[in-house]
Amino acid sequence: MTSLPATTVNPTTFTREAQAAFCEHLSTHGNVRLAARAAGVHRATAYRMRRACGRFEELWKGALLLARSHAEELLADRALNGVEEKVFYHGEEVATRIRYDSRLLLAHLARLDRLTQDHNVREAAMFFDYKLEELCDAEEIGE
Repeated sequence: MTSLPATTVNPTTFTREAQAAFCEHLSTHGNVRLAARAAGVHRATAYRMRRACGRFEELWKGALLLARSHAEELLADRALNGVEEKVFYHGEEVATRIRYDSRLLLAHLARLDRLTQDHNVREAAMFFDYKLEELCDAEEIGE
């Protein structure tokens, strides 16, 4: 009996339903490891399928694009609020500290700079107080 090469994906292991579950979860969270766990496969299986199937690769990329807003929210939160880290001394946790990463803040600012290219966003910022009152005065959100 010959074994399959390591790069081959077993379609019975990573069914179309599992692939769909993977892509759905990836589109929400943008995390391959978590999406693979949700689909019940190892992440290496998902990467092999991506290399083997063009349709799955396109869905993967589309899912990442949909998850971009989630990633942007995480980036903004970490850039502005930092990340809590444990401090150890002689193998024991003695404190926690907040670590700020200026690269994350620069990336967040670059994202905000791109928003200035949108006329509607610039207008909303320029007339923010007025638009906020207008929003509160509207009877329904759709108005």
